[in-house]
Amino acid sequence: MAMSSPQEQLPLSLPAEIGGWRWNGKVDTYNANTIFDYIDGIGEIYRAYNMRTVWVCRYERRGYPSLTVDLFEMNTPDDAFGVFTFERDGEDAGIGQGSDYAGGMLRFWKDRYFVVITAQEENETVRQAILQLGKAIARAIPRTAPLPPLLKALPTTGMQRNSVLFFRHPMILSRHFFVADKDVLNLSPRTEGVLATYQLGRAKVRMVVVRYPSEADAVKAWDTFSQAYLREGRQKGIVQTENRKWTAAKRTGRVLAIVFDAPTRKGAEEMLKAIRTQEVHQ
Repeated sequence: MAMSSPQEQLPLSLPAEIGGWRWNGKVDTYNANTIFDYIDGIGEIYRAYNMRTVWVCRYERRGYPSLTVDLFEMNTPDDAFGVFTFERDGEDAGIGQGSDYAGGMLRFWKDRYFVVITAQEENETVRQAILQLGKAIARAIPRTAPLPPLLKALPTTGMQRNSVLFFRHPMILSRHFFVADKDVLNLSPRTEGVLATYQLGRAKVRMVVVRYPSEADAVKAWDTFSQAYLREGRQKGIVQTENRKWTAAKRTGRVLAIVFDAPTRKGAEEMLKAIRTQEVHQ
């Protein structure tokens, strides 16, 4: 039986050459069980976003650093968007459905794919090659996907740029905003969550919206969260916490919405009211 060529091992066609860099013709493949053999330490991030496979390819040019392509296939487009939102520190490169470039690293997502292209050293020639390669890979992905519907619940007024995080796993949420030592939101691979940061006067306020597989799941999550976090404010859905800021929460169908760290009770209530849970609870 004939062995498949490197190109045939990939889910889409990669260019053989870009800007003087040539693909070395090799493909390394990892799945959710073997990802730590390739990325030790942050493999858990990709697992938390339901990765299926990552294909690793390298482009080489004499006298220049090699370019490494990590082509991740995630379980859903929402997961690809989510892992992209996990870390955004650079400039929008206008590639795919969302991109970020900084320090010799390009990250972008499109459909169910998340792509990372890196070089160990950067100059303008390397930068241009990375961007050209990213554009070529993005063109090879035939479809786009809609953004996660849960984003519709978030008001845009006052939202800080690039502050939105899509998550499913409590570890991911805790890396960006600490809620509690335990998972008081009952998160799972089947839940969908968004976190966003808002400027309210001098204060930074966080909004968290989580949609559960069923209303029964949302009720259980409300019970867990309200008992652990709201405590004496459980009945009214609002409490002043130890930092003298306000947290307010509500449940609509299978959606739980929470405002953290509002500077005043009125501010917490108004921001909670602005969350459009009715649009996403079905």
